[in-house]
Amino acid sequence: MKGLTYVILAQTCFALIGVFTKYIGPSMNSLTLSFFRVFIASIFLLLVAVVFRKTKELTITKKDIVPFFIVGSLFALDFVFFIAAFHYTSLSEVGLLTSIVPVLVYFMAAKFLDEKISKNGIVALGAVLAGLYAINFAGTGGFSNAHILGNIFALVGSVFAAGYITYMRFEERNHSSLDAIFWPMVFATILLLPVILIFNYTAVAQTAYIWVLLLGVVSTGIGYLIVSLALKNMEAHTYSLAATIAFPLISIMFGAFFFSEALTINIIIGGGFMLLSALIVHYENRKIGINKGLLRKVNQKLHNL
Repeated sequence: MKGLTYVILAQTCFALIGVFTKYIGPSMNSLTLSFFRVFIASIFLLLVAVVFRKTKELTITKKDIVPFFIVGSLFALDFVFFIAAFHYTSLSEVGLLTSIVPVLVYFMAAKFLDEKISKNGIVALGAVLAGLYAINFAGTGGFSNAHILGNIFALVGSVFAAGYITYMRFEERNHSSLDAIFWPMVFATILLLPVILIFNYTAVAQTAYIWVLLLGVVSTGIGYLIVSLALKNMEAHTYSLAATIAFPLISIMFGAFFFSEALTINIIIGGGFMLLSALIVHYENRKIGINKGLLRKVNQKLHNL
C-alpha cells in the first residue's frame, strides 16, 4: 500500500510537468526550460543530501562517470522533447503516448541485451501501431492534424526515456539511490548549459519563473525522490506497471481540470490500445522473471575482466 501511494505521488509530480509547461507558455523554448529544470533539480537534490546528511551517497567514482554521463545525456534529450510536446498538444495525448515506453524498452532489450522477442511482444507492437493510428490519423486527415507535431515530440522523448531505462538495466542500476538521480541531473545540466548563451530568456515574464521553479523542484527533484522511495518498497516491474497506468490517467484528469481538455473517441480508443500494449509487455516480463539477456551481458563483462 505504501509503495502504491508513492507511485501515485510520483506520477502526480510528473503529470504536473505539462501543467507547469503550459502555464510558462511558448515564451521559453523547451531547450532553455529543460536546462532550468535539471539545474534547479540538481541544486534541490544537493540541498536534500546536505540537510539529511546523505552527502556520502553522492560519492562518484571514475567507473561511474561514463554511465552517469550517458544517462544524463538521455535525460536531457528526453526532457527537451517531452517538454516540447506540451507546447503543441494536450496533456492527455502526451500522457497516453508515453505508455509506449515499456514496449520500446522490451524491443531495445531484445536488441542490446540479447533478449528474445515472443509472440506477445509482436502483439504488443501491433497494439502500439493501432493506438498511434487511432490517436493521430483516424478521422483527422493524417498529417493535417494540428497536434501531430506534439505527438511526434512525445514519441521521440519516449524513445530516449526507454533508452536510459534500458541502459540502466544493463548497468544494473535504478533510481533507488541518490547518486543515480543526482549525477545524471548534473551531467544533463552541463550538456544543456550552452543553450542559455544561445537563447534569450530575459524577456520571459517574471511570474513564469515561479512555474519554472516548481518544474525543477516538484516535478523533477521531488518526483524522482519519491520514485526512489517507491522502488525501496516494491519490485521494479510492479512500480513500472503501476506508473504506466497512473501517469496517463492523472494527465487526463489534469488536462480536463486545468485546461478543459476534451477526450475524443479516437484518443480513448488509441489510448486503450497503448495501455494494452504496455500491459502485455509487463505480463511478458513478469512471466520471464529473470532477465536472461542482462545476465549474459554481465557474464561477458566478468569474463573480460
